[in-house]
Amino acid sequence: MIEYRIYKSVYDNILSGKKNIEFRLLNEKSDKIKPSDKIKFKVLDNDNLYILTNVVEKFIFNNIDELWNHKEILSNNVLGYKKEELIKNFYSIFGKENVINSKIVGIKFNIIK
Repeated sequence: MIEYRIYKSVYDNILSGKKNIEFRLLNEKSDKIKPSDKIKFKVLDNDNLYILTNVVEKFIFNNIDELWNHKEILSNNVLGYKKEELIKNFYSIFGKENVINSKIVGIKFNIIK
């Protein structure tokens, strides 16, 4: 089972149905993910809060501009962000240089538990 750490706000958005795709930088871990894999999203600093999910689909984008052009994928996941806000959040979470030098993966999932 794959594990990812998430913020409590992300946990809340997943549980409420506002978020069903997790975006990460493409790396060795995210590259190996495929449909039907199980992912456990654990809240930072609280191992008792977690969500078990089943991967439905995976999307890979060359950069944030390409991701931004896929509104159908973003519509249920960026909660009304403007492009500048999306970029700022990616830079804040992953680091500007990492975002600029990496592809982005979107992992669409269903909640199991």
